Amino acid sequence: MNIARPDFSGVCKGIFNMSDAPSCKCVISFLWTNALVVGAIVFMVFAFIDPADIAVAMMLDVDEGVFRIQAYAFSFLFMWVAFSASTFLNCYFSRLKYNMDNAIK
Repeated sequence: MNIARPDFSGVCKGIFNMSDAPSCKCVISFLWTNALVVGAIVFMVFAFIDPADIAVAMMLDVDEGVFRIQAYAFSFLFMWVAFSASTFLNCYFSRLKYNMDNAIK
């Protein structure tokens, strides 16, 4: 039984081709969509967890307001880098598989 698979090879075309420079439009679209998703996740996480309560529970000698902003910013940036790395690795390996499959044919 032959099942048709969707072709996503054009999504990442040119980003990880070793001879070409990354496509700025494609890179920005990945970073922008990852920022939107990470922003929503950070919002949902911190709707239930207050970083100031964590600082008080750990008996940290910090200003709660400043600690709250630092926790939001660090969490957003860390998750943004992690999600972006995941997206780019996914694109790289899908392109690599696509190139290997076409080289065999």
